[in-house]
Amino acid sequence: MRRPGLLLGDPTAAAWLARTALAAGSHMPAGAAADAAQRLADAHPDHPALTVAAAYGRGVAHRDPGCLAEATARHSSPWDTASAAEGLGALYGARCDQGQSIPRLKEALDGYRQVGADRDQARGRRRLRELGIRHRHWTSLPGKAVTGWNSLTSTEQTVTDLVAQGLNNKQVAARMDISPHTVAHHLRQAFRKLSIASRVELTRIIIERTAHHP
Repeated sequence: MRRPGLLLGDPTAAAWLARTALAAGSHMPAGAAADAAQRLADAHPDHPALTVAAAYGRGVAHRDPGCLAEATARHSSPWDTASAAEGLGALYGARCDQGQSIPRLKEALDGYRQVGADRDQARGRRRLRELGIRHRHWTSLPGKAVTGWNSLTSTEQTVTDLVAQGLNNKQVAARMDISPHTVAHHLRQAFRKLSIASRVELTRIIIERTAHHP
């Protein structure tokens, strides 16, 4: 990667970049993303989130079960833990090791359920069905929104409000007295719940809400 510092704002992006590159049949960019994440982790040993992210990136890029297991065990956010567990389960599944694959995929499905990640749950159930497991369909608690604005936690709403004002992750972190990594996590969660992929879309939603709820 030409700008590895971009991973400081969202360390788990390395795994996403590696996965995207592999899906396109590009192994070199996948390895480059993982290597960049590792260099950042080596340069900042006092930031455990970077170490975990580097392990996750290596696990995806090199299909290394040990690295994916490390990421699963050490990630602090439920969604990232579930994502790493899913990657590990899929890797074991590709190796026809159902004894290792099924527990990991179930672990991922439980994690996705906890954070209301409906699309990820659907993918997890599909993976389990492909292995012959009919996992019961998880339902949400009555009255508990899992998507849309009302599904956002108060912290996620605060983060999105500040981002919509034009603040970057570092500025939001300073305002809320949290780390930029934590801001990035809350922002990813909000994007997922709102089914959006950019700050522009987020700003539009905030403006529309303000117009209807002055």
